Amino acid sequence: MNNEKKIVIYTSIAHFYNHFFELIFPALAIPLTLSLNMSLAEVLPISFLMYLLLGMGALPWGMISDRFGHRRCLVTFFIGSGVGSIITSFATTATTIFFSLAIIGIFISSYHPAGLALLSRGVRERGRAMGINGAAGSAGIAMAPLMAGLFNWLVGWRMIYLIAGIVSVSLGLLLGITKIDETPVHGQDVSIAQAKSGVHIKTLLALAFVLIMSGIVYRMNTLVLPAYLELRAPFLWDCFRGLNFAQVAGATTLAATILATFIYAVGIFGQYFGGWISDKFKLAHVYLAFTLIGLPSLLAMAFLTDIPLVVAASFYIFFALGMQPVENTLVAKLTPSQFRSTGYGIKFSLTFGVGAMAVYIAGWIKGMWKLEMVYVFSAMVIVFMALGIVNLIRCTKSQETKQ
Repeated sequence: MNNEKKIVIYTSIAHFYNHFFELIFPALAIPLTLSLNMSLAEVLPISFLMYLLLGMGALPWGMISDRFGHRRCLVTFFIGSGVGSIITSFATTATTIFFSLAIIGIFISSYHPAGLALLSRGVRERGRAMGINGAAGSAGIAMAPLMAGLFNWLVGWRMIYLIAGIVSVSLGLLLGITKIDETPVHGQDVSIAQAKSGVHIKTLLALAFVLIMSGIVYRMNTLVLPAYLELRAPFLWDCFRGLNFAQVAGATTLAATILATFIYAVGIFGQYFGGWISDKFKLAHVYLAFTLIGLPSLLAMAFLTDIPLVVAASFYIFFALGMQPVENTLVAKLTPSQFRSTGYGIKFSLTFGVGAMAVYIAGWIKGMWKLEMVYVFSAMVIVFMALGIVNLIRCTKSQETKQ
């Protein structure tokens, strides 16, 4: 197997696991209300520290990755997050779950700066590789709710964490004995001198604002969607009523997570499409188009139920996840190769770190109004994001060229 294929395969598997670990918890939010005897508004903040560390850990991991190597960081990612998942499977209280999830957050935060840097530096067809990698991440997003719902229905919520953890540790050990050449195959996208220029710094600040808005909406939707579908789209559960399910609560969650998996599976095609198109058109223009096209369906999710809600959510997810390869390729073009992991670390500190506040924002909105108002708020944030991308286009002007 040649080096580029190994890079694409291992980074894609890691991306799958990154989002799989990230989204197990939202799929189990309602089962945890029963297990812990807490309300949904009380359960959601249990994940706050995990999501905060997922974001804030990206920058230090990026610096570590640039210093000690991307493959080594990916080995740490697999083993550390796997151990955290195993610990979570034995946690019995809200407090112990809170801290065991935090362990997962610390280690999965290493993936994006290390994995995307390795991919962007080591593969010649970068946009296409980003699309494949993004599709793998979307597969992780899609499979997490389905597997969590299925295991919860069959054997309880703990087993999904135990099995996922064991597999992750095994993958880390396998990568540890695999040789990967990390020598860059591209020339400099941006020189260090350019990175220090006032114009370029202005561009990066414009991008930072957009990334913060993107992170808030991403976390808001991924956190709320499984529970939202369980409450607002019960049509699949209605189809299940005639079947002999032993655990009614588990079965309703399973029905909702099947729908969430279907919706996120649409994002796999969006990711691949976004990666393909990012090799052909100006990145910031594609970024803006994807943002605006997805906006109406995001707002519509606040007012729809059952099948129309699933259709609107699928349309939104196609473009919301499809913009991620575009976003990641844009970051690669705006950062020097030797500081690529640090650049991605900054990006994901903004998107996931600041975005972690969505955990409390969603709980506050749910407490003050109703859960559907989360999507009204998200649509408002998307408007600011679109305005930020317009400003980014103005800042880049001739800087961004066809890749």
